[in-house]
Amino acid sequence: MALTKVRTGGITADAVDNTILKLDDDFALTGTVTGAGIDLLLDTTISSAVAQFDITSTHINGTYDEYQLIFNLQPATDNVHLYARVFVGGTIQTGSIYAAEADWLGGTAAYDNNGAAFFRFNVGGVGGAGAEHTSGRIQLHNVNNTTFGFNYAGDTNQHNTSANHDSANVGGRLILANVANVVNGWRFYFSSGNITVGTIKLYGMRK
Repeated sequence: MALTKVRTGGITADAVDNTILKLDDDFALTGTVTGAGIDLLLDTTISSAVAQFDITSTHINGTYDEYQLIFNLQPATDNVHLYARVFVGGTIQTGSIYAAEADWLGGTAAYDNNGAAFFRFNVGGVGGAGAEHTSGRIQLHNVNNTTFGFNYAGDTNQHNTSANHDSANVGGRLILANVANVVNGWRFYFSSGNITVGTIKLYGMRK
C-alpha cells in the first residue's frame, strides 16, 4: 500500500487509497454570519433561592420572533407546579389571559385551562425533596406577531412527590382577546415557595 504526501500552501494531502486533507496552519474567520440559524442569548445558573426568575426585554425583543427555552428548576416546596407569565410593554401580566394544556404521557390525566392567571407546565405536583426537580424544553412562537399571537409548545420531565418520573407534552397561548399583545419578557415561578437552584438557556431563531 503506497503512501504519498504532497504539501501545497499549508495543506498536506496524504493518499492511502483515498485522500485525507490536513490543515497545518491556524485560520481565523472574520465577518458576520447571516441567514437561518440559532443564537445562544442567555445561559445562566440559579445558585441561591429566588421567588421567580425573569427573562427581560434584553433577551426577548423584536430581534427574534421565535425562541427556544431550556430549563432545569428545583422547587423549595414539595408538591408544587411550575408556572410562567409574560411581560407586555415591560409589565408583567397577572390577569386571566393565559390558556394552557399539559398532557401526561403515562396516563389519561391532564391540565387544561382557557383563562388562568398563568401558564402551567405540570400535570401532577413536582417533588421538592432531595434532587427532585422539573426540566423542560419549549419553543416560543410569534413573540412579535399581532395576527397569530404568542404561543409555545414543548415537553417537560419531572420527579414527582414519590421521586418517580413524569413526562408531559405542553402547549399554551394568550387568549383570543390578547392575541395582539407583543411579548417582551418571561417569568418562571412555582405555585408555592422559591426556586432553589436551576439552569436556564435561551436561544433566538434568526429570521
